[in-house]
Amino acid sequence: MKSHPGEEIGRRKFLAYVAAAIGALVATVLTVPVLGSFISPALARKGRAQWLKLGTAAAFAPGEPKLVPFYLVRRDGWVETREPKTVWVVRQGEDFICYNSRCTHLGCIVDWHPEDQTFKSPCHGGIFARDDGKVLAGPPPRPLDTLKYKVESGELWVEYQEFRLGILEKIPL
Repeated sequence: MKSHPGEEIGRRKFLAYVAAAIGALVATVLTVPVLGSFISPALARKGRAQWLKLGTAAAFAPGEPKLVPFYLVRRDGWVETREPKTVWVVRQGEDFICYNSRCTHLGCIVDWHPEDQTFKSPCHGGIFARDDGKVLAGPPPRPLDTLKYKVESGELWVEYQEFRLGILEKIPL
């Protein structure tokens, strides 16, 4: 074999080139998945909103908040996780208000208190109004986070999304 005009490549040099090529191939095959594992989390949108069915619209009594539990299914490759989540639904005539059930202060799940018609956070005394989620007392920086909803074929759907906690602005995760 010749590497330059008039020069022959010996067996040792040829085997060195083959070994270098195989080494480069192995390094490439091993590097691509490792780089992908570092880059993919940066590109993934974990807080992406998902439309979820909460039940029939008729199942929600006007003026009576109802806590609806469900599982948020997330897939990462072949791994599937099911995260328990909840939404408060308040029916107002033909319209609905759907709240993310997490307090906007630190994320505690708010409870409904029918005696004074308010939502209360068990952690730091946050109190929210039923009809608009406004802060009535405590440290929460903003009202309860409202979620988009739609009614299709008599079924109530909500676009579940989580937002940053402890700040004035409603910013999706």
